[in-house]
Amino acid sequence: MSDSILVTDCRSCFRFKTSFSPCTIMQLTRYDLDELAKQTAVAVNQAPNFFIGSPVILDLEEVKSLGLFDFNRIKQILISNNLVPVGVRGGNAEQQLAAVSAGFPAVTIGKAKQSDEPTKKPIQSTLTKLVTSPIRSGMQVYAKDADLIVVGPVSPGAELLADGNIHVYGPLRGRALAGVQGNTQARIFCRTLEAELVAIAGYYLVKEDMQNLPSHDSMVQIYLENEQVQIAAM
Repeated sequence: MSDSILVTDCRSCFRFKTSFSPCTIMQLTRYDLDELAKQTAVAVNQAPNFFIGSPVILDLEEVKSLGLFDFNRIKQILISNNLVPVGVRGGNAEQQLAAVSAGFPAVTIGKAKQSDEPTKKPIQSTLTKLVTSPIRSGMQVYAKDADLIVVGPVSPGAELLADGNIHVYGPLRGRALAGVQGNTQARIFCRTLEAELVAIAGYYLVKEDMQNLPSHDSMVQIYLENEQVQIAAM
């Protein structure tokens, strides 16, 4: 699984996206319930600590032209994988009515992508939050409207969030989410990458994906390109 993530290939049924909210967004990209069941199981098994028990919102914006769905079965697919279906967003009026009838209320967490909405230029952060002490397991540090610089180690189970970029000058072993309010130009920079999860504007990689990447002896940067999270040496 990679980026936001396309779970198997270009024929994937959905993308999971992280969000700066209590919910995970499941963005449907095509309608094939057998494949949806298989791919959801693969995604959850790759990162059980991240997904199991997570409340999930279905994003229907990319499939709103496909007609009605069997939301009862979609609900069972989520529940059988220990995910918690809580609602839908986007889609057409018929889809939303069918979803509500199956127990998926319409929600407005975040903002569904509108095809006719003008592209907004990302806001570049000019502020910086500096942390000089170690970030221990269970701690969360958020740099609102700012970049985040950490000069100590980040332990497993810790979480870094920033509206801008994240710089880590010690081992990064927890989770790092840059551009959490949608800034796709945000980046993560670190000297030692051992993270459980990294994300740019909701698109992410988990530890299993990063283990398959070439090792780097120098500092690396993590960025978003064509909705794929990329890791490169600097």
